Amino acid sequence: MEQTEKGQVININDIKSDAASKRIKSIDRFRGFCVFCMLIFQFLKNFPSLGILSRLADHSLENGIIILPGMTLADIIAPAFIFAIGLTFALSFNKWQKRYGTKHAVIHYLERALAIIGLGTFLDLCNKVLESFDGYTLNAFDWTIFAFSIIALIGLVLRFLSAIPALKKKLSVPAEQIFYIALSCMGIMNIIITTIDFINIYNDFGAFRYDYWVTLQGIGFAILVALPLVKSKSWVKFLTASLITVAYTIFHQLGNNKEWLDVIVHGGVVGGFGWGAMLIFDMFIADLYFKNKVGAFTSSMLFCALGVFLIQWLGNINMGSCSPTFILVGVGLSGIIFFVFDFFDKYHKTKFDPLVWWGKNPIIMFLVEFFVIGVYTSFMPESALAGASWYIALIQGIIAIVVLTLIAYGLSKSKKSLSL
Repeated sequence: MEQTEKGQVININDIKSDAASKRIKSIDRFRGFCVFCMLIFQFLKNFPSLGILSRLADHSLENGIIILPGMTLADIIAPAFIFAIGLTFALSFNKWQKRYGTKHAVIHYLERALAIIGLGTFLDLCNKVLESFDGYTLNAFDWTIFAFSIIALIGLVLRFLSAIPALKKKLSVPAEQIFYIALSCMGIMNIIITTIDFINIYNDFGAFRYDYWVTLQGIGFAILVALPLVKSKSWVKFLTASLITVAYTIFHQLGNNKEWLDVIVHGGVVGGFGWGAMLIFDMFIADLYFKNKVGAFTSSMLFCALGVFLIQWLGNINMGSCSPTFILVGVGLSGIIFFVFDFFDKYHKTKFDPLVWWGKNPIIMFLVEFFVIGVYTSFMPESALAGASWYIALIQGIIAIVVLTLIAYGLSKSKKSLSL
């Protein structure tokens, strides 16, 4: 143990763990794999002619690739991304805490979690703006989010301009703070409005909904739920996640709650507690991973087996309502996939590492994918997408992968980043 000038006590083992985590490329590749799948799969699903490739991102049981009862291949990508967060959450928090203190670290990660929710809110707004060309009428909440989005975009532009040496001294505006604060405000508003959505659905199944909740919101809310446990001991994480899961299971199984939860994507704010339990379980496995890899892998297998076993009493795995079986299988299966990456890490001898590039700047890659691929698919005629032959669709897919990978490579070599 050592003490800093501010009187903070530092555990030398924590410092060593931080340094070691930087050398674990399997975690970087696993994160990049998750980001790649979340973005590219969304593009490929626009081309039915690609057959099984177009079904990779389909969550429906009718068209998706079913891997377990009620669960498609696409359903595991978001839990896997959360698992990637769980692997380094405590290490990253410790590093920030040692540099700036506990209070600043808590504020930093609170802001980042809200910013992830805010980013999802922004992307939802963009979809609603596109829908407005087909008759959708923007409401007061949409316009409020629109105003905050403009502020966030201004902050983002200033952030990139400040990276230019010639402009760095002239731009004294705290651009990054503007960007994150605007997104955080959007995140808070999203939590409030989605809570109102659930209350309305609970009282009237067919009630009006604002519909501002998708995968990114679920991920951000999970971080909010898990943040109080980031410094706790492993057994505390396991016990707390278990208690949350049990409480959520009781609520999920009562009456028509699972149907109400399934109306809002991933269960909305209420389902977010299930995603939070998932992340805390992931953090528990991460603690084991840095001490005993065999124990961590065994735990992942047990989580997956328990989730599958409980299907007979709790029902099929359902990502839509974040069912209890989905929580357990999501943790276990994500862990198993990660350990495949970890096992093959020792065989990777080249510096060519595209998955690491993909995982370095998730926020920017989400924005780039939306504006490059999202705008492309929105304005292209149907014949170029749904009606495209398999080889034309394949060419478009390859071009999208190459372009986004080159962007990811450029960002990975840059000293500036906007991280999650």
